[in-house]
Amino acid sequence: MKNFAPYNSKDFSPPAPVLLISFALPDEDQRYGTHSALIDTGADGTFVPTRLIEEMNLPVAYMTNARSYLTEPVRRVAVHTADVILFDSIRLPNVELVADDWGDKIIIGRNILNKLRLLLDGPAMKVELLE
Repeated sequence: MKNFAPYNSKDFSPPAPVLLISFALPDEDQRYGTHSALIDTGADGTFVPTRLIEEMNLPVAYMTNARSYLTEPVRRVAVHTADVILFDSIRLPNVELVADDWGDKIIIGRNILNKLRLLLDGPAMKVELLE
């Protein structure tokens, strides 16, 4: 099992910690893509561009209010659930995903990060999953 991921220096300056993630419907084997996701320890939840939510045809679990660092006013957002697969082997079931109309990147927030032991190793420019 690969338990580390390199920082992304191509899309971010300075380089940023990212993970490759996939999505799946609960109790299904089919995965929806592999995507680079920015680790954001300041984000409460995980934000996924609405276009990806629509591609997976995820039903709305509930509606709530959210604020992005990009927008000042609170906005009404849809929350969906899906399984999230990390490191190609760790499956987190029924993770809440906020449909993100204002961004084009997947943001991994604390609703996922608080389930993992990760080392953000800036000098080595890698994210490591600790056992």
